[in-house]
Amino acid sequence: MNHRLLFLPVLVITFFSTALFGQEKTNDVSFETLVSSTKDWEGHVLPKMKPGQPELTVVSVTIPAGKQMPVHKHPVLNGVYVAEGTLTIVLPGQKETLTLGEGKAFIEVTDKWHYGRNDGETPVTIILFYSGLEGQPTTIYKNPDDALN
Repeated sequence: MNHRLLFLPVLVITFFSTALFGQEKTNDVSFETLVSSTKDWEGHVLPKMKPGQPELTVVSVTIPAGKQMPVHKHPVLNGVYVAEGTLTIVLPGQKETLTLGEGKAFIEVTDKWHYGRNDGETPVTIILFYSGLEGQPTTIYKNPDDALN
């Protein structure tokens, strides 16, 4: 079979797919992928999704200047968008932190104790996007008397 004949349909399909679904045909609406990854911000591969009824949750959080969130972990996959201010993420007991400013996004760690803090002089607003199962908690707060595990 002539390989050139196979190439032509692939080229035509690629061209029309780009023309029909690419950004050229979005009526001047622009799309920007802020973050997409199979790994969290530490570089660890995200855990497999469990079977069940998916549930998406979107939450807005505001952290006042000089304050921090309680230590917590997420048993579900989630991403974060920094809408205002600068957010620092801390993993207790580790030196590595992540600091991101307004307009940045990242993939959060899963099942690891951490907290966000606002070292700035203005409030930080973040938008959290959770992907879990119906009825599953998105966040578990650490009891201050428990050791970090």
